[in-house]
Amino acid sequence: MSIIERKEPPELTEDQKKWNKLWEMYASGELAKTDYNTFALCEYENGVNGEGHSGWFFNMENAEGKEAINKSLSALKEILPTHLYNNLNKAFRSYGTEHEEKICESADGYFYEYEQEIIEYLQGIANGLDL
Repeated sequence: MSIIERKEPPELTEDQKKWNKLWEMYASGELAKTDYNTFALCEYENGVNGEGHSGWFFNMENAEGKEAINKSLSALKEILPTHLYNNLNKAFRSYGTEHEEKICESADGYFYEYEQEIIEYLQGIANGLDL
């Protein structure tokens, strides 16, 4: 019988540790208290990846009310590139209408096509964190 050698997982790089720290701050609510715009971007990134624009709007509205969506939209307008904010706003304007499914699915596709811009922005913020 042979013994299988157990390998230790590789050590995380500083960038990976900072990326994880950003998401820990988001999950704990700390980011919402210290940097709402970044929190809103994490919430948007996470929500659309989970259930698309329609699901993100629905979950936010049910959890916190429509005011929470409006607050997030205001924050995201300040930090998203114009083309990504316009995509988000178009999806939001369709929310609750007969065109929601078609428009939000299109917005989801656009989001995924340009998601790397969001990730790079968040990575820049994460890289600035002190550990």
